[in-house]
Amino acid sequence: MPLRRVPIEVIDFHSHILPRIDDGSDSSKTSVEMLRRSAQTGVTWMIATPHFYGHRTSLEHFLERRQASAHRLASVMQKGMPKVSLGAEVALYAGIEDLDGIEKLCIQNTNLLLLEMPFSAWTGYDVDILANLALNPDLQIVLAHFERFYDMQKDENLLNRVLELPVYLQINAGALLPVFGSKRWLEWLSQGKAHLLGSDCHNLDNRAPNLNLARKKIEKKIGRETLQRIDMLGTSLMYQKQLKKPLPFMGTMGKS
Repeated sequence: MPLRRVPIEVIDFHSHILPRIDDGSDSSKTSVEMLRRSAQTGVTWMIATPHFYGHRTSLEHFLERRQASAHRLASVMQKGMPKVSLGAEVALYAGIEDLDGIEKLCIQNTNLLLLEMPFSAWTGYDVDILANLALNPDLQIVLAHFERFYDMQKDENLLNRVLELPVYLQINAGALLPVFGSKRWLEWLSQGKAHLLGSDCHNLDNRAPNLNLARKKIEKKIGRETLQRIDMLGTSLMYQKQLKKPLPFMGTMGKS
């Protein structure tokens, strides 16, 4: 891996820092403070992932709104803030696998698509759509806040079908913070069954940037080596354009 030539980044893979585009930041001022707080806690790269609901809006309209919001943020960015790359939190819907231009929803300069599964027990049809996306050679799927869906899945066979696909699992920082209930996700990160972290920050109050708190918990409970692996994987994925071709899947797949 050509990481000797680039710094290892601390990446927040899921955030709603773009102003006035979804239920995240309500203003440029809020966005600046969210970025400032993230920088103070060691985050070096923020992935801006506003919601994309393809059954509600066209891709073209979303991209126009995202660009306008990004321009607002760029006009107030300050020295020392994390880098910002544009992406999207893309809700799964029937027909998404045939969306013309879907690659425009990937994180800038990568083939990473942050995908949000339905907030319900998944059906075979849902998993078929996911499989079609996951096996698309032009895409690399990252499942957003996987922990929020896990307990909804009662069909173990369907769940294991998902886990056997070459998809990365992004875990929200908040899932690692409770005294009780975080053990599973700490273990999955330690074992490499979950792969990337995100704050999923939306504001400065009840959903403020908190990646540093999760990172401290990881280091305390399962060790610095896990953090280093997460950071190296994230950095590799974000710098994949330098390799002149998409990276192969580098995560660990396994049953629940």
